[in-house]
Amino acid sequence: MSDPDHTKAPEAGTGKHSDWPKMLEWIEKQAQDSLKARFVTAELIAKEAQTTLTVLLAGVGASAAYSVKVFEPGPTGPVAFASAAVCVYLMILSILLVTECMMFVSYPALYQDPKNITLPNEALDDVREVEVENIGERITEAKAINDGRASRLNKVRIYAALSPLVFAVFALAAPAKPPSKVAGLKFSCSIATAASSPSSTASIDCELKQPSPLVLGQ
Repeated sequence: MSDPDHTKAPEAGTGKHSDWPKMLEWIEKQAQDSLKARFVTAELIAKEAQTTLTVLLAGVGASAAYSVKVFEPGPTGPVAFASAAVCVYLMILSILLVTECMMFVSYPALYQDPKNITLPNEALDDVREVEVENIGERITEAKAINDGRASRLNKVRIYAALSPLVFAVFALAAPAKPPSKVAGLKFSCSIATAASSPSSTASIDCELKQPSPLVLGQ
């Protein structure tokens, strides 16, 4: 059981415990530490977004090296066609990552502006109580910003992990490559023996012929 002599009753006329100033100081410290933690989380998200952007740009460069074959004369193979699609796909993800996770936006202040708390006619504890409420609102705002950026960053990473599937889909959907001219060549062989000497060794003659083009009548 508690000792009545050591139990502190509320101060008369205030309705607050006699330890309230100390408790208010503790609450204020906890609130500031919580807000600082939101800043640390924001920095971590920014670093992860930067790392993800580096990986995406590396993928854009690698896929662009193959996709340039699309602009070369001649038929485009499925690898070049799919590489071009993946290059565009990763570029879109990079732009979304920058605009949704890395752009500078308004962020809650860590500390209050001095002119907002310069109130000579108000008691210190009353001002601190209001400031604790303001810190709570800034914590809520910072948490919403961090949660939104983290969610969008995770989505971009998931979409980036699906890039091999995008490559496979576009490779299968690529237009069929026309047959090469070599496919129209004809290979023929014939066995020949000397008529005067049936016992002589036979010879094999082979030749590769290009079929003559079809000539229409006048």
